[in-house]
Amino acid sequence: MRRDLVELAARLSGEGRPFALATVVRSERPTSGKPGNTALITADGAMHGWIGGSCTRSEVIRHALEALDRGEPRLLAFGSEGGRPDDVVEVPMSCSSGGEVDVHINPVLPAPVLLVAGNSPIALALVRLGRAMGYTTVAATPDDETLAEAAHETVDDLAGATGRYAERPGGAKLYGVVATMGQSDERALAELAAVRPDYLGVIASPTRMEEVRRVLAAEGLGEEEIARVRGPAGLDIGAESPEEIAVSILAEIVELAARQPAPDAGEPDMTEAASPPSGAGAIDPVCGMTVGMDGAPASVYQGETVYFCCYGCRTRFDASPEAFAASPAGGSA
Repeated sequence: MRRDLVELAARLSGEGRPFALATVVRSERPTSGKPGNTALITADGAMHGWIGGSCTRSEVIRHALEALDRGEPRLLAFGSEGGRPDDVVEVPMSCSSGGEVDVHINPVLPAPVLLVAGNSPIALALVRLGRAMGYTTVAATPDDETLAEAAHETVDDLAGATGRYAERPGGAKLYGVVATMGQSDERALAELAAVRPDYLGVIASPTRMEEVRRVLAAEGLGEEEIARVRGPAGLDIGAESPEEIAVSILAEIVELAARQPAPDAGEPDMTEAASPPSGAGAIDPVCGMTVGMDGAPASVYQGETVYFCCYGCRTRFDASPEAFAASPAGGSA
């Protein structure tokens, strides 16, 4: 991969911004994209790098944005005539020159944030293990040098810390754990619940949890918010030590994340057109590809502007517009 793309990927990762990497993994002549060509696509639909010409560009961007939404990689097969495995997305090759290109798209999402309230031994174990798992760890506690060294960040004000994650950049997951061990558990839970984390747990006994739920209800939290609080937090694995309890909680988080559905309910139809990226909004009536309207080749037919993925499609349309204007591929996205 080109050095400038490596540097851009490192910068975006450091800023917690999502992006997708598209890499040509196979090609058959005549194609301009060759194995190893790589492009980086940001969440706004901008492409940096090279994976080939206009025959593949718009579809790679569209599928990259879908992959970011779902958090799942995919393999595109341009110009394939069938016979590929079910997990390969077959995409028409719009260029009249033909050829085949396989492009692998891998979404790179921000690391989940593990926000731990409290300065107990369990809080320390959670921060250490969470960091080892690749989470961005935030310890919300008064001055505690040991926690400060273990976590990526330490904050004194839990309310202020949660406010920063009310809108998670790039869709980063937020996992909150209250490990205050009975010291203002309810206040910490209420402040975390306000930003609707993807997981919210509290270390408390079953008896203590009954009191916690009563206090939260009295503080004005709704039944749904209270029901989302997991307490006692963690899977029942017979944990006793702080490290074992931390393992049980992180295992519960992993289990919950694995069971969460993709943004679109149900099984995705990989061939269905998705919302086009910023600056796009038309379908090429010749090949059916989603087309970015900014700078795309265009013609005017019956008073309407028609956009194309490449000049080859525009030439074919101009030669016989009536045939393509009535085709299923025609129309706006």
